[in-house]
Order: sequence, then C-alpha cells, then structure tokens
Amino acid sequence: MKINWWKTELKNNEAAAAANAIRDRHISNGPVSEQFEKAFAEMLGVQYAITAPSGTMALVMSLLAHSISAGDEVIIPASTWISTAHAPLLIAAKPVFVDVQTERPLLDYSQIEAKITEKTKAIIPVHLNGMSVNMDEITKIAERHGLVIIEDACQALLSKNEYGFLGTQSNAGCFSLGATKLITTGQGGMIVTNDALVYRRLKLLKNNGMEDINIPHYIQAGANFKFSDILAAVGLEQLKVLEEHAKRVKEIYIKYRLSVRTPNVSLIPADVENGEVPVYTEALAERRQELLEYAKEKNIDLRVLPSSLKHAPQFECNESFPNAEKFGNAGLYLPSGPGQSDENIDYVIEQINDFKSG
Repeated sequence: MKINWWKTELKNNEAAAAANAIRDRHISNGPVSEQFEKAFAEMLGVQYAITAPSGTMALVMSLLAHSISAGDEVIIPASTWISTAHAPLLIAAKPVFVDVQTERPLLDYSQIEAKITEKTKAIIPVHLNGMSVNMDEITKIAERHGLVIIEDACQALLSKNEYGFLGTQSNAGCFSLGATKLITTGQGGMIVTNDALVYRRLKLLKNNGMEDINIPHYIQAGANFKFSDILAAVGLEQLKVLEEHAKRVKEIYIKYRLSVRTPNVSLIPADVENGEVPVYTEALAERRQELLEYAKEKNIDLRVLPSSLKHAPQFECNESFPNAEKFGNAGLYLPSGPGQSDENIDYVIEQINDFKSG
C-alpha cells in the first residue's frame, strides 16, 4: 500500500452538512458562508473574516483592497509557494524577491530595506508551514516606509507566536482551505482584518463592486470572488476538528524529530513548544534524488519543496538567492497529515534510517 505524502479525511458529517446546504437551496454565497466567516473570525479573535475562492485569490483581493495596482512593487520571499508571487503579478504589480533565512525558508527581514524603492507599496511575509516570520521587525520596517503588510498565512492556520495567531498581526491575513491544509473545503480561502474600511472594500470586490446584487448600484470595480455555501457547510464541520488536526500534525512532527537518526537528513525546525503548527514535516536531504527514488521503491510518496522563484520565467529575475536555492535543491516533505497513522509514520522513519545507514 502506498503511503501518500499527505492524508486527511472528510467524513459523514461533512457530507451531511453539504447535503443539507443543497437541500435548503443554499448553494451560492449566502447565510452559511456568513456563519463560516463569523466562526472563523471569532476563533482567531479578529473583527472581520471574508471568504475567497482560494488562498491565491485571498491574496489578490487583499492587494486590491489596499489599492495596490499596476507598477507597484510588493516584497515577498524568494522561497515560497508560487501563488504568493502570482498574486501581485496578476494585477500588474511587480513581486520583488528577498532571500530567506539560513535555517528556515522564511523572509529575512534584514534584507528587506535594501529592496525598497519609491514604487514599493507592500510586504507579504509568508508564515510558511506554520513557521512565524519575525513580525516585530517587519512591522517596524513597514512603519518606517509607510508600507502595507499582508500576511500570507495560507499554511499557518492556528499557528501562534508571542503576539497571538499568525495572520492577525497586520493589515490583513490570508488563509487557504485547499485540500492539503489543516482544514479543507476542497478549495477556498479566507481573509481576516480588523480594518472596517478594508473589510468593506473586500465585500465590494467579491460582489462585482456592488453592496447588494439585487440592487445594481455600482460603487467600485470588482469581480466574482464568491464562495459557496456548500463549501462553507463543510468548513463549519471542519472547524470542529481543527484543534484535533493541529494536535495530530504536531505529534507527527515530534515523532520524526525524535526518531529520524541519519547524518544526511535533517528536519527544518518548527517551534512546536511555543505555538507553531507545522502542517507538513519538512526536511533537508543531501542525497535528495537518491532518497526520492528509494522511497518510491518502498511505496512512500515524498514531495520536494518549491524551487527558488527566480527560476520561474514569468518573473524575469536574474538575482542570486543562495538560501532559497538551498531549500529548493535539498528540501522535501515527509508524509504527514491529520489522517496519517502512527504505523505509516513508523514505516517511513524506518525506511529513511535504513537508507541512510546502508
């Protein structure tokens, strides 16, 4: 039997909730989505939450709500999922890459100010895999230069630092509800903010610039960024198991941390003791390609970390980002997920240790 790199489960209660929404004719963005938004905001202790079609579109909407437009520059880490960079690109803004830290693929705040120009309008720090970017230092930089901060917390739901939940410490925070996240609605995203004006802009953006679709009064430009009550019904059920899912992925990370004993495979450190929730267990492997081939023979599905974004031709970037290169060349995901059994994890650990000792 193949061990997938990620495993989660949707159960009968999610199916029943979706069926109820369909039966009650709540299929577009309506009252169930509003319930989901309210529950999400209350969970994170913020004033407002608004659904989005995906984490990527949550970022796009947040940029638009802060008046980021063509020609503006947005600072992002050179090592992250490519959606972070596509968000500004899709609205004709320019993503400006900054290298990541040596030990973890997180935005190196000490390199940000060298990249700021008169065109810079925003910073998108990415709390990759539930790991906290130094928000204190990034906030100071943003305040000095009058920049907006939009947190990419797509992989960081329920993760905390000393200031509270990640994604709640800036102008807006974006979350993903995709299939390989801590909770899932299949596809989907969420934006949180404490700014009433930003929230109003977001609501208009997702409804073609109108407050009420039944009264076509056009206030601003917008699009159809609506969610579905069917997905929201699933999301409400998933919120009930969020704490359980977070506990499980932390258990898996700790199990790997205690048991992987090879000189050439090292876990990327997550501070689980102080609130970080590593949705995935990430590692660096000196002999990555050999390990991938070996794992495939053993029916273990390992995945590689994203390459440095400089290699995507659409960004036309010729700069050097040595730390992003390191994570892109040696990084991988070990099997994890709230549905992953101890038996599976033990088998993976055994095979990794055997490979490296052989």
